[in-house]
Amino acid sequence: EMSAPLSGAPTFEQLVREKAPVTLGDARAYAADLPPEKRRCACGCYACRSPSCPACCSGATCLLNFGGCLMYNPFMCACPDGDTPGGWTCTDMKGIMYFLVPVDEKGTLAFFSEHALQGHGDTLKASCYCTKLC
Repeated sequence: EMSAPLSGAPTFEQLVREKAPVTLGDARAYAADLPPEKRRCACGCYACRSPSCPACCSGATCLLNFGGCLMYNPFMCACPDGDTPGGWTCTDMKGIMYFLVPVDEKGTLAFFSEHALQGHGDTLKASCYCTKLC
């Protein structure tokens, strides 16, 4: 479990709870520490919130596990991310990479995306949180 540095900075869990931006690297590290039974539970209805306006619901989405892949945004399909336990990833035909990473034990997923040529990697910030409704 990630903890706060001595400087009193917020913990990863606090950042997620407040819907503040977290990095892909921190999300991946957190996901790797989750118990195995919490890693691939992505399925159901989710409310989406942006770090830029965490009090506002940006919309809803339904995620469906189908044949070992995760269907979302009606025509998107992500496969298990070999680098992130419990995470999902895909790259579309335009070269945009997408990552959905579990960031708490309640089923919340952080959504990250960037073009493959941008190269932020693990410093990429979450653009959205998907909080499980059912």
